[in-house]
Amino acid sequence: MILVCGATGDLGGRVVRLLAAQGREVRALVRPGTDASELEAEGVEVVRGDLREEGTLGPALAGVDTVVTTANAVTRVLEGSVDLTIKDVDDAGNRNLVRAADEAGVQRFVFVSVAGLSEEEARRAPLAAAKLATERALHTSSMQVVIVRPDMFQEVWLSPVAGIDAAAGKAMVYGRGETPHRYVAMDDVAALCAHLAVAHDPPGLVEFGGPEALTRTQVVAAFDAATGRKLKVQHVPRPVLAVASRLLAVPKPALASLMGMALHSDSHPSTWDDAPLRAVGVEPRAATTYINQTAAALR
Repeated sequence: MILVCGATGDLGGRVVRLLAAQGREVRALVRPGTDASELEAEGVEVVRGDLREEGTLGPALAGVDTVVTTANAVTRVLEGSVDLTIKDVDDAGNRNLVRAADEAGVQRFVFVSVAGLSEEEARRAPLAAAKLATERALHTSSMQVVIVRPDMFQEVWLSPVAGIDAAAGKAMVYGRGETPHRYVAMDDVAALCAHLAVAHDPPGLVEFGGPEALTRTQVVAAFDAATGRKLKVQHVPRPVLAVASRLLAVPKPALASLMGMALHSDSHPSTWDDAPLRAVGVEPRAATTYINQTAAALR
């Protein structure tokens, strides 16, 4: 039995469907009140519980061999949700899940973190701090730990949520915008997570990105070419990112995380590649393919 947490989210939903399509016995942990009708219609077992309340996790973990968690609050908070926070979900919630899973006798725990995670980034971004705390909690457990560290998601960092709004004709460039990163597709991350959940002997850490290394400036140029018009660019200097991430850490931790992680990525290029994806038979989607598809949808 595989339990997927975050199953109604963009990434978690993909993982659940892949596992179900493979005929795996999969269960989805879904918060009370959240619509899970699509999962139920596809034959996925849905159990209600909340990471923020450790006492509700027992029924979801009963008989579970492997946990896969993609649960996070950041994107929903940035999109306007007011009932979730990084502190409650990504920090305390994930650690509640680690403790409960360990006590329930779960054998394997697959956790989606972020590429290049470090103490430095954790000081700048509440989300990174929460991810690091969860990784440390996992390494003190008795479970087999698999840390999945993808580079920035195309669907997030190349979208209006992170400052690139092709429909509105504008884009935000963080810092100097000259540091390359391997933006990765959620479908590809989901495929790797589904593989690692059932692999015979998975590695303890998998750090990876997409097939194409692009700077933020190159991303904007690719959108210009794909849309046929020049996006209006707003530059956010590194000192502004540093101050904003610090001042917003308490009142707006999701926005502080965006600023802090943008600053970190602008000064730390990717040192990983797409080899882990290709090794399990995934042909990764290039960032420019995503950009072209986004532009085509606007026509």
